Amino acid sequence: MNTKKMITSLLPYNSISIIGMEKNSGKTTTLNYILKNLKGTKVIGLTSIGRDGEDCDRVTNTHKPKIYVEKGSIVATAKNLLCKCDITKEILAATGISTPMGEIIIMRALSNGFVDVAGPSYNSALIKVRDLMLDFGCDLVLIDGALSRKGSAGNLVSEASILATGASFSPDLTKVVEESSHNVKMLQLPKCSDNIADLTREILKTGKIGFVDTQSNIEVLDLPTSLNSHREIVDAVKPNHKYLVLGGAVSKGLIESIIQNRELFKSFTIVIEDGTKIFIDSNMYHKLSMIPVKLEVLDSINLLYLTCNPTSPYGYSFESEKFCELLKTSIDIDVVDVVGGEL
Repeated sequence: MNTKKMITSLLPYNSISIIGMEKNSGKTTTLNYILKNLKGTKVIGLTSIGRDGEDCDRVTNTHKPKIYVEKGSIVATAKNLLCKCDITKEILAATGISTPMGEIIIMRALSNGFVDVAGPSYNSALIKVRDLMLDFGCDLVLIDGALSRKGSAGNLVSEASILATGASFSPDLTKVVEESSHNVKMLQLPKCSDNIADLTREILKTGKIGFVDTQSNIEVLDLPTSLNSHREIVDAVKPNHKYLVLGGAVSKGLIESIIQNRELFKSFTIVIEDGTKIFIDSNMYHKLSMIPVKLEVLDSINLLYLTCNPTSPYGYSFESEKFCELLKTSIDIDVVDVVGGEL
């Protein structure tokens, strides 16, 4: 995918999330690539579900790319980080949203410069911040995701998403390609039928877990979450159940229980809210599909493309062209090399 096509694909949207396969997988590199190529065309709003823009990762003690914004951009960040932003600022709003690094403040850049960004960590606050930035005149709000927190890619938070993968995921190129392909597949899980969508919403009005039987009757379980409720869910399965509806996150542990009790779940369909809610690797997904159990979603993710970063901050890298070509042959969306340039 060339740069012009990539930029054109962003134009219809007012909010886009960038989510990553792994810590240091290239989200911020992707963000900077977009900022550089959108320069002068749109008023950009910027926030993060974690912290971005600092020059060193506090967890891995590795170098991180800084974030450079141009004059006129709007940034939402924590109050304690304002002193680390080397731009001239116009404070637009104090949001009342608290974080460990202080209240989220929305400001306009009155000069070009680097920013240190830390936004809210939960979706309802992200939506409030996004809407405020749009009200202040942003054409496009970019949300930088965080490790294993893909919820910002959900339709309630952003209109479209970009997935970032990179060598930091593993030194094994084959594994990176395989899991990248799997993550794309999870984010593009098929939508359930309209009838099942209605029944799923009915279940989620009153609970988090439920079943739909062969006659379209629903049964809601009195469980607050599927996490640590594996045994109760397995024990509740009846012969006429056809769909298992799961609200919220779906853990690896629950899927393991379903695989271990495969006879009970043969030909089941599991319906989840969207592809950001399930956390299983390609091997477990394969075992699930062999039962067979299908995965469907209530809402699909608008995944625009996959970006790849062949350089790991841990001191190794892949051959860029080979990495990108392998990705392109394993997935059905466009791939953008945010380090080496156009493909």
